[in-house]
Amino acid sequence: MLNVTGADDAESTALLLTTTHRLHRQLDGFTTQLYLVHDFGDESGLVPAVLIEDHAAGPELRLHHRISFFAEGDADVSELRFSAGVTITSAGCVVQAMVDVVLERPFGEFGAGVHTLYFERIGQLSLRDALSRLQEQVTALCRMGDVPCRLGFHTR
Repeated sequence: MLNVTGADDAESTALLLTTTHRLHRQLDGFTTQLYLVHDFGDESGLVPAVLIEDHAAGPELRLHHRISFFAEGDADVSELRFSAGVTITSAGCVVQAMVDVVLERPFGEFGAGVHTLYFERIGQLSLRDALSRLQEQVTALCRMGDVPCRLGFHTR
């Protein structure tokens, strides 16, 4: 567990927060560009967030950016979600990144349901290694600009 009691712990905490902030801005720039370039519909929305949750394994800090949209004539919301985060456990840090779509109706090449387009989870890392790997994961997420086209959304 991350316990801020000394100079090293304070440095690690600062590194965690500044890295997370930078990666959040990077992912936000990418998802905002996707949202602006593709026509997700009039009632669509982009929600970028940084989530902090306490799990049994340890605290988790997660970037979670989702684009919500509706199928024509459908009242149920579908989502395109990009997420990446780090969980700090007693056995080391775990990083996980994912891109998935939750579709109420078929869209593009995907049927209704949950589809995971990218997933990577790596555990037992030092905090520095975890943050380095998290940077690589966010970079990988930001290379998934073709997903809206695969869902059938046209550019504006």
